[in-house]
Amino acid sequence: MPAAARARSAHFLENHDEPRTASILSPAEHRAAALVILGLPGMRFLHDGQLSGARLRVPVQLARRSEEPRQVEIANIYEKLLTTLPGTAVGQGRGELSRPRAAWPDNPTAHNFVIVQWQSQAPEFDLVVVNLAPHPSQCYATLHLERLAAHNWAMKDLLGPERFKRSGDDLQNQGLYLDLPAHGAQLFHFEPIN
Repeated sequence: MPAAARARSAHFLENHDEPRTASILSPAEHRAAALVILGLPGMRFLHDGQLSGARLRVPVQLARRSEEPRQVEIANIYEKLLTTLPGTAVGQGRGELSRPRAAWPDNPTAHNFVIVQWQSQAPEFDLVVVNLAPHPSQCYATLHLERLAAHNWAMKDLLGPERFKRSGDDLQNQGLYLDLPAHGAQLFHFEPIN
């Protein structure tokens, strides 16, 4: 899909016609899928009850739904995502889908990744990285940034504890190496360190 069409698209995990996401995905799968829809360029929809992990699909004609217990793990996932994203360039800057490359020959797991680079205030940028597979996956992500090699970079996972430093030359020449666990979902913030 062309970038302009993607930016005009609407992204969602569930609606009134579909089974509830919390009823068919594990929490890890749900977290990965939620970061994908919230991290893509375009409009995002969150369905009534989705943030609390509702599992019962209710026909819209009923105009009401029964009380369901809050799924704490699902609610915590959305709370973390929805409190973190406003402090990033995701949805606010220029978003560009990146095509992952194989980490080594005969490793097809690069196809399992969704990678979106966002930038609103240069030189800093954010990178949404999701492994949709039920197994670990590896790839190289090509970063599209002017003067990428002019800096070394500090990268911090805003959704977890990981912190790294990467050479701008390495990022420019070979890309960013990624190795994510099954259904891994990370949001990296990059800042120049020199």
